[in-house]
Amino acid sequence: MFQKIVNFWMSSFVTERLLASPLFNKMAQKTHHHVSTLTDKGARPVNDFVKAFKENLEKEARKNAGK
Repeated sequence: MFQKIVNFWMSSFVTERLLASPLFNKMAQKTHHHVSTLTDKGARPVNDFVKAFKENLEKEARKNAGK
């Protein structure tokens, strides 16, 4: 029980210190920017693939409906 209390207080202390640190905030901002950029780059090809896949399915469905 005592260990849990100490762990809570230590993690709170560390968290508060990090949040108050300008260097940590700058690093977090850069990390967020890089992750957002990678996510955007990955999302575009996936969206293009999904769109092409749906169009192909619709085309095949129309083709098979005519048979």
